[in-house]
Amino acid sequence: MWLERTRKPVRFAPGCYRVEPLGHLFLWIAANELPLRDDLVPFLVARSGRALDEFARWVAPRRSPRWVLGMLRYLAMSTSVRKELLWGFEKTDDPEILARDQEILEVLLAARPHLMARVVEEGRREAHLEGRREGHLEGRLIEARAALRRVLARRELKLSPEDEARIDACGDLATIERWHEQAVTATSTSEALQ
Repeated sequence: MWLERTRKPVRFAPGCYRVEPLGHLFLWIAANELPLRDDLVPFLVARSGRALDEFARWVAPRRSPRWVLGMLRYLAMSTSVRKELLWGFEKTDDPEILARDQEILEVLLAARPHLMARVVEEGRREAHLEGRREGHLEGRLIEARAALRRVLARRELKLSPEDEARIDACGDLATIERWHEQAVTATSTSEALQ
């Protein structure tokens, strides 16, 4: 760094340096080097990079939600830490906290109406992806049920109406796959569907 090359700072405490340029003394505080302590929070907010992420995780439980939201809004920390801290706000059934959350959301959306369109679009996209995931799982379940029935038929293990209903009702892919494996060597349908 330029300051270290031109002025030879002298470290006298963690993150604190005395700099003496030609008869004038000044103090240089390197926020990224400061220890995480409550009395240093005013200086610690100047951290950057990984040091800022570390500070954000450390300070979040020590400050009010309003303070933490301000930090999340104005400090350029990593996206992963920002999301981690946002999701860290506890879920609650407390009507007072829910009312405050509602008020925060209403003020934010009133101040930035474009966010509502974004939230709606992201909700649609997530619903679409969830539908695709559910459809994919349902497709795999249908295939697994058919494979199980083929093995049972080849082995001449008859399915009762109750067995058929049980296979159709099972929504757990791992269970159907286990039944399939068991059906390969089972001597009866009940043994296969254990």
